[in-house]
Amino acid sequence: MKQFGSIAVAALALTWMAGSSGPAAAQTASDMVKQIDADCQAIQNATMALHPTHLALVAGTWRVFSEGDYAVVEQTHKSIAFADVWKQGNNPAWVSGHSFNANGDQRAVQLCYRQADGTLERAKQAATAPNLDAASAEVAYFGGDGSVIQKTSLFVVNDPALAKKITDLPFYNMLP
Repeated sequence: MKQFGSIAVAALALTWMAGSSGPAAAQTASDMVKQIDADCQAIQNATMALHPTHLALVAGTWRVFSEGDYAVVEQTHKSIAFADVWKQGNNPAWVSGHSFNANGDQRAVQLCYRQADGTLERAKQAATAPNLDAASAEVAYFGGDGSVIQKTSLFVVNDPALAKKITDLPFYNMLP
């Protein structure tokens, strides 16, 4: 009987210790999505007052553009891609991009990266840049390992505009 009591106490202690291993251990997908949305909103609020680095894919090469030159290039609506990159501190954190195909059809993406390790936290896809913040935007939430935590039904996971790490962006080495 004494041995049973010791085992019960040990089991109770292990249960308590496992339960107190922190909120991350018991965090649900819904909790993670809420935290990611809060993180991305904080990044967006902190960076939008800053000027982004403007880039455009012209003749197969990504180039950095000044504010004025970018405004001129942005008038091109066929076979071109654009990206605006905002930094938080020294790290790129927010990317908003859009492209036009040969028919002039637009598509847009918005990428939010974790500051701790530069991994993709949330991605949005839409037909146009203004629609990225609309309820109709497709969205996916990612774990630090690149796995999908949650996504809307029409989100395109193999979208070539997605980069799981900020350093995987095709223009990353051009960022100041």
